Amino acid sequence: MNPIPMLRELLAADPFRPFVVCLTDGRKLRVYHPDFLLITPSGRLVWEGRNENEFAMAMPLHVTGVEDAPPEKSVQATEP
Repeated sequence: MNPIPMLRELLAADPFRPFVVCLTDGRKLRVYHPDFLLITPSGRLVWEGRNENEFAMAMPLHVTGVEDAPPEKSVQATEP
């Protein structure tokens, strides 16, 4: 199974729906915006998370599936 066509469809969807890329090592890469996942011309996946320290690269053969992303938790400001 080549997941690249499916991932490209998900990234181009309008409206965009967040999703999770599951990898063979058990990692789950949450894609909350199309800018968080890049597919290189050679087919490698480059993922960036919400924090500057969250980064991953993977070959397509390590993708085991795609899931709907869980809803984001809203951050509420608290008054002192």
